[in-house]
Amino acid sequence: MKAPRRRGCHRVFIGVAIIGALAFCGISRADLAPEHLLLVVNGGSPTSLAVANEYVHLRGIPDSNILVLDGITNIEQLQVEEFRQQILAPVLAAIQQRGLNSQIRCVVYSADFPSAIHVAGDAKGQTLPQVLTPVASINGLTFLHPWTMTKNPQYLDLNINAYARRFGTRSSDTLWSAAETNLYGEAMGKLQLQSPRPRSAPVPELPAVDALVPVNGRILSEAIDSLIQLKQAHPRSADLLYNLACGLATVDRNSDALSTLKSAVDAGWYDHRHAARDPDLISLHGTAEFQAVLNDMKATKLSVAPARGFRSDAGWQLNGEPAEDATVPRYLLSTVLGITAGRGNTVDEVITQLQRSAAADRTHPKGTVYFVKNGDVRSTTREWGFASAVEQLKELGVAGVIEEGILPQKKTAVAGAMIGIADFNWPSSESTILPGAIVEHLTSFGGVMTKGAGQTPLTEFLRHGAAGASGTVTEPYAIQAKFPNPFIHVHYASGVTLAEAFYLSVTGPYQLLIVGDPLCSPWRRDLRIAARLPQDSSVRGTITLNPTFESTGGLKPARVEAYVDGKLMRKFRPSDPLELDTERLEEGSHHLTLLAVGSDFIETTGRWSSRFDVRNRTANTEFLLKGVGPTFPYEQPLVIETAYPDAVEISLHHLGRSIGTVKGASGTLPIEPKSLGHGTVSIFATAKLMNGTVIHSGQTSIPIEPPKLQRVEPSQK
Repeated sequence: MKAPRRRGCHRVFIGVAIIGALAFCGISRADLAPEHLLLVVNGGSPTSLAVANEYVHLRGIPDSNILVLDGITNIEQLQVEEFRQQILAPVLAAIQQRGLNSQIRCVVYSADFPSAIHVAGDAKGQTLPQVLTPVASINGLTFLHPWTMTKNPQYLDLNINAYARRFGTRSSDTLWSAAETNLYGEAMGKLQLQSPRPRSAPVPELPAVDALVPVNGRILSEAIDSLIQLKQAHPRSADLLYNLACGLATVDRNSDALSTLKSAVDAGWYDHRHAARDPDLISLHGTAEFQAVLNDMKATKLSVAPARGFRSDAGWQLNGEPAEDATVPRYLLSTVLGITAGRGNTVDEVITQLQRSAAADRTHPKGTVYFVKNGDVRSTTREWGFASAVEQLKELGVAGVIEEGILPQKKTAVAGAMIGIADFNWPSSESTILPGAIVEHLTSFGGVMTKGAGQTPLTEFLRHGAAGASGTVTEPYAIQAKFPNPFIHVHYASGVTLAEAFYLSVTGPYQLLIVGDPLCSPWRRDLRIAARLPQDSSVRGTITLNPTFESTGGLKPARVEAYVDGKLMRKFRPSDPLELDTERLEEGSHHLTLLAVGSDFIETTGRWSSRFDVRNRTANTEFLLKGVGPTFPYEQPLVIETAYPDAVEISLHHLGRSIGTVKGASGTLPIEPKSLGHGTVSIFATAKLMNGTVIHSGQTSIPIEPPKLQRVEPSQK
């Protein structure tokens, strides 16, 4: 039985302090690390603040890597221009202004952000093909930010993600120049927006469609000529050859279309189901030659290109190789930590999911990945890759099974699952999802979070233990390119993070809502780094560290990256020492992080962190924390007391923002707990002295209780 609370304000005293060094053991991470994230929080939502508090606590997100946004007008849907102004433009501006361009690889949104963005305004009156429904996800438009910010509807292109791994069996493409990539995009845009004949729907369950766009022979000819020009430089690009075949077929050059389609198969084109239903190839249907080509596709043994660690400081060629060319557009990985509005989860469910995900790292789960097969188009759309994915998982030492039905039945260790069905009831399966698992299904409204949408939402997988799930935010027309392909589980099992696994496996991600912890990586490899700071609790002048490295799998570091307070300071060779000039830092408490980047294809990352104190110009001060505890009630005002001798002003900071300033050497700040969110709230102070010196305190944790009235259902906002 809980003791009764005293009524009135609760007080916390924070003295601006310099704390002793605390070293943390090295933890390996697969490529992405907390220093590579920008955590975006809805400042007008206590729910978003609470989820962010927990994630910062779990993952150690640096304060410099957190952005709180205010003025978001709708937490379910926005028009694309509103999205740019309220969310994406401030996000990109913060990355630029904070000098984080070279390190931010992933934008992760806390709860209470709009999942669906209406983009018809960017089409500028163009009539889009039926399959390019004009509703995008917050993740898709963030990933494709160069196109989103320039109002270029090319972000609708279903082959736009060059980071996604392609398939090849007998040949590989060569590097593409920026000019070639742009020419290809323009040609594909023309093909998508022009049609010389009425087009039927892409899957049998959909009604027939009348001609969407009148015949425009000139535009089609320009597109085909561009593809033929590109073929001369890239004669072994399966995607290019397939699309050229489609273009040739639309203008009834059937003999050329068939020979080009055969070349595409020889270069690795595999998707016989897509080709059989592709309306661009309708002039070839019913011919013996076309059926023979389809049979060749069916016989193709799929081999997916190896997973690569994501980089945002380079563009990506269509063959999956990074390019330093500044004209090649960059991407930014993106996920949402939780959905709590509409058909979402409760706050407690989101927090539990994040805790399970963080605990799953490097556990190498001994479960099985299930590919569930049935006659539904939602299953058959991805069935082509099931057998090859299972085979490649086996090569990685991970069990994979193709199972007939709707859900894995009575399985005690589901390490991942790919499901194709509109509605399901997970508890009825009596199966258990392991921590860290990616579980999702292909269906029309899995990512539609508004009440009454129909079909089972992706949040149901998260409710029952999955670390990540995805779904489209509007009718996708069962197009494989909009969903993860079966090799998402192969990439994940090879050691990449959850965010990387998703984007490695979807070529047209504009509609895909991805919910989960982007850092989760159950199969990451083992790489450890350690270092030792001076024994004294304070440092001054230049200090030297000599990192050491360990790996149970023989993995060697290729380079080391040094971060101070979350910001990249230096890259250096593993054999070199790190010299850190503390005179360049402000006085007080700081956080040093060393990342050892592995020499493997994924660039597995080992991480070591330690707090240290800079005292070049100041003496030690005692850190004080007084208050009524051990927790503080959400419903009653919180008064924070702070002091530092000779200060002219003291500011308090939470989630990368100032939450108040007192003038002079001491004072109090009344804070409404709902402006902080509940959970473990981390706060630090900075004091400015008369001579301009700035002193940093260490982080202090204030545990704020959840509201008395807990929501048992997702919020109705």
